[in-house]
Amino acid sequence: MKTLRSLLPLLLLLVAALPALGWTDPYKGYDETAFMEMDLEENLLNPAVAEKEHAAVSRRMRHIGTELARHGFVVDMMREDEVVLVTIPTDKLFLPNDTVLMADATKTLDPILKLLNEADQFKIVYAVHTDNTGSERYNMELSHARNGAIYDHMLSRVHRDLVIIPYEMGDTDPVESNDTRLGRAENRRLEIYLIPGPKMITDAHKGVLK
Repeated sequence: MKTLRSLLPLLLLLVAALPALGWTDPYKGYDETAFMEMDLEENLLNPAVAEKEHAAVSRRMRHIGTELARHGFVVDMMREDEVVLVTIPTDKLFLPNDTVLMADATKTLDPILKLLNEADQFKIVYAVHTDNTGSERYNMELSHARNGAIYDHMLSRVHRDLVIIPYEMGDTDPVESNDTRLGRAENRRLEIYLIPGPKMITDAHKGVLK
């Protein structure tokens, strides 16, 4: 009996720790420098969401996707509804061959950027694409310059500690044929990926994700 009494505090600690078994801290390894070294596909997989947190995270992300669709955005869900992809024609952001955001670009981007006012709630990955008009080098330079304009605008509008990973794709990843005017317009696009950040995953684990 005395031995059981002496073991009771340890048993209570073990019981209290049971919900945390199998929990991987999503803040561990959450480093912008490391993400910058990853390719696009790798970044879309990190940070991972465990099975226990999946339902709450996917529910939250579906709600966000629905709200953005109501604002007129083209929205796709990825990674079993854990990642929201928003596609915006760059014709809505830049004049032809220009690299300065149009005045109306702020109005276009604001519904997305307003979501990003809390550190670690999301990780943001975005990719700037062009059509194949002009040389490969020109298109990559155009993509690079537009990337810089978008990045600077985002930094001025979102939480200062938000992780933002940009990609300049040029004409390397068309979604339509560049042989038609409509196809080229579809290929000139900005893709913004809203990925669950460590705070969202942690909130889901604690059962407090709104």
